[in-house]
Amino acid sequence: MFAVYQFWINTQQSKTTFEDSISKEYRDIFKNIPYSALIGKTLIDEEVNQATNGIYNYMDFCNEQIFLRKTGRVRKDTWNNWQEGMCTNFLLPIFVSVSKEVFEELPNIFTELRRVMAENYSTDPKKWK
Repeated sequence: MFAVYQFWINTQQSKTTFEDSISKEYRDIFKNIPYSALIGKTLIDEEVNQATNGIYNYMDFCNEQIFLRKTGRVRKDTWNNWQEGMCTNFLLPIFVSVSKEVFEELPNIFTELRRVMAENYSTDPKKWK
């Protein structure tokens, strides 16, 4: 019985470590998005390109997060936190603009992210068929 419990504890610790590494990746992406964009202000020209690149990377990152939940590599509560963050970020004006442009120009990518958005950030990819 102790061995099973110890295995469960080790599995949980591994997931926590893995989820923490994903959080670091998130912070690294957001370091490249201008502060003005993150508080919803109008950007000056050079900030727009920087924000656009960062938001595209964030969209790719979101798709990766969705895949990780879909394959059961992250816990449901972690997924719910990530999904809430996606909702908050994609309400910011520059995120709306960039994601709209990306979705129009590249209609066959980020399909998982599109689904999360369409389901109003209240879905669980692990339950998708």
